[in-house]
Amino acid sequence: MTDLAATQKQTRVERVIDKTDPRWVRLHEIIETQSLKRGDFILSSGRSSKYLFQLRQTTMSPEGAALIGDIIVDYMNRVGLSCVGGLEMGAVPVVCAVSAMSFVKGSPKNAFFVRKAAKEHGARERIDGYAQEGAKTLIVDDVATSGGSILKAIDGLKEENIHCSISKALVIVDRQEGASENLAKSGIELVSIFKKEDFDI
Repeated sequence: MTDLAATQKQTRVERVIDKTDPRWVRLHEIIETQSLKRGDFILSSGRSSKYLFQLRQTTMSPEGAALIGDIIVDYMNRVGLSCVGGLEMGAVPVVCAVSAMSFVKGSPKNAFFVRKAAKEHGARERIDGYAQEGAKTLIVDDVATSGGSILKAIDGLKEENIHCSISKALVIVDRQEGASENLAKSGIELVSIFKKEDFDI
């Protein structure tokens, strides 16, 4: 194998869905019109940006949620994952969409979300829903910049002594600003439905 071929093999990223799939095309249209903002913004990572993916306008719309759930359930079935979760708040609509669509598609997935801090009342738990011990789990988020929210979700599970098998994370949009590399250091492969390069930014 040549050095070039070896490099290409190492950097080849698994595709969640083909760009020719009508679901990808329609979801792209929704994000472009409803969720992509241009201006001056401060991101959750603390970085400044001239654009923003305000994805709750997509993840909480009926059509957007249905498309996202459908795409992610198909991906989870393909790679053998049975549980899905993520950090509040960005991951919550995504997790709910996947959970509901998984039932519709006849392959129910356990679903949960991780609180940033334990509740101060009731059971005072950090995990809500059904995080299954030992399950092959997909951590999701709406957008990835540095990957910090994904790592916080994983840390939350560890703090609650819930030991899931986690090797993959999935986001709707990867801003391509270091999240993939940061997560790889923790043994997590980041996949995405879209990348920044898929949009005219």
